Amino acid sequence: MKPAPIRGHLKTLPQLLTLGLLAGCSGELPTPFGASACDGTHIPIGQIQGTDWRSNLQGERVSVHGVVTALNDRGLYLESLEPDDDPRSSEALFIQLSDLPKHLHKGQQLTLNGRVDELGKRRDTQTALRDISELTRCGESQPLPVTPVQLPLGARQREALENMRVDFSGDLVVTDVYHLHRGDFTVAAGGILPAPTEVARPGKAAQQQERANRDAQQRVRLAPGDTTRFAMGTEWLPDRAVLGHDGYNARLLLEEPVRIRPVSLPEVTATAPDSLRIVALNLENYFNGNGRGRGFPTPRGAETSAEFRQQRAQLEGLMGALQPGLLAVMELENDGNEKHSAANDLRADLNAGTGADWAIAAPRNEKLGSDQIAVGLLYRTDLLATVGAPQSPDAAAFDLLNRLPVAQLFEHRASGERFLVVVNHFKSKGSCPDQGSNVDRGDGQGCWNSARVAAARALTDWLRDLQAAAEGRVLIVGDLNAYRMEDPVQHLRSAGYTDLTASADGNFHYSHVYFGAGGTLDHAFASPRLADQVRSAKILNVNAGQPRDLRMEPHWLGSSDHDPVLIDVRFIQSSTSD
Repeated sequence: MKPAPIRGHLKTLPQLLTLGLLAGCSGELPTPFGASACDGTHIPIGQIQGTDWRSNLQGERVSVHGVVTALNDRGLYLESLEPDDDPRSSEALFIQLSDLPKHLHKGQQLTLNGRVDELGKRRDTQTALRDISELTRCGESQPLPVTPVQLPLGARQREALENMRVDFSGDLVVTDVYHLHRGDFTVAAGGILPAPTEVARPGKAAQQQERANRDAQQRVRLAPGDTTRFAMGTEWLPDRAVLGHDGYNARLLLEEPVRIRPVSLPEVTATAPDSLRIVALNLENYFNGNGRGRGFPTPRGAETSAEFRQQRAQLEGLMGALQPGLLAVMELENDGNEKHSAANDLRADLNAGTGADWAIAAPRNEKLGSDQIAVGLLYRTDLLATVGAPQSPDAAAFDLLNRLPVAQLFEHRASGERFLVVVNHFKSKGSCPDQGSNVDRGDGQGCWNSARVAAARALTDWLRDLQAAAEGRVLIVGDLNAYRMEDPVQHLRSAGYTDLTASADGNFHYSHVYFGAGGTLDHAFASPRLADQVRSAKILNVNAGQPRDLRMEPHWLGSSDHDPVLIDVRFIQSSTSD
């Protein structure tokens, strides 16, 4: 039997087969059903979708027909072969089926009956049919519809494309790989997205940047079985895919293995003979258990001894590549400096990684404040000598929230020049209070901004008394948990310190990535006299933009969730010899 054409799209139809009346029947072979279901009256998909966030037909049973464009373990995507004239309404639906019939595949034309529903709890729900009572195959090898699109896309534009098969165009760059091990990544138009307050002052300007970021990015899910690994900054070569949903947000479902143009690793140049390399790095919770191979899981760091050994191996490799002469660290376990301490294990890592002898500049066997993590300073003994004991400020700003800074006066052995280094770790933006001066004010700076500003002010007040002994050479480094345009960073600039990693060409930099936006949390500031001696300063993007839980080459990539800051300082060699 050859039924009449359906709305002029098929001249002939193959045998009409039912694929089961209920999802539970899906394992059975299809049986003849007849042409009536395919020729019957169907509600256009665009009418079901409508032009609002939710369907006006939610809860009603409807009959629809269309072509299968994608399938997953939750169901399938069905797109209309007869789009309406309203670009504000989507032409596709998600069909929720927990147990798909075996013979379903892309390109089949189906007719089915189900109940209209909205999946998800946010405003951006997914219009779908569930409780399917009929599912009939009406044709095979139907050409798949495709709609060309380009970022940026506003929320309303994405709603109008929901569940549809699309073809992205334009220059798209990977801006987030945090969940690549789960098969997800994020792309953005034009390049890596900046954290709003990295490039805009808090308030209206930052809010505008946040909206621009939201429109410029798109989450993507790899095709089933694709295990391609790549870093942030990789160019994505777009392909056709379905603009699906993960229950929270729109997500592009790739049909084929991802096509990319990998980003090159940043070059690590050697330090000049007359320069000292200073590296500042947030270690991402360097905890060594009891220091004897046991004591895991730790409060904030490694869960197992094997995980800690991996962390040590990556850090050792990174230090071997960077070859610092002085290392300032954050998120070091706060358990003193004795034989089995985390600081002493870190010193051993540096010895092995650089082939030099290292020492710890910290009060012997003393904890720094009451937090579980602390800052630390370590140095090569052949290049530097300490002058006096390390110091910390006696200021209320560092009593509870901000970690206690450590300052050490050093003498460069070859030149005899002295300089002061102070390492900091200000309060993070997490665990927000419900009231008080530290609440999130919605200006882009997050919560605890008042605490970070207080730390910046206390820091500069304290350093006024220490500059003389350092001959005016002061270097401030650390994780300030504030992006470049935020109040704490602006205070350090206004106090006369030079932002060493600020870009002269206007391009933004990042040392940390949060939900697909990069920004500078890890800073380096120099007093005027030291700034004149800085040969180079940069953030080396070898950590923050690497995928989590996926090993990359070289093995030390991704050793932390923060990137290291490198400062090469040129010292004038002494004309006399000892």
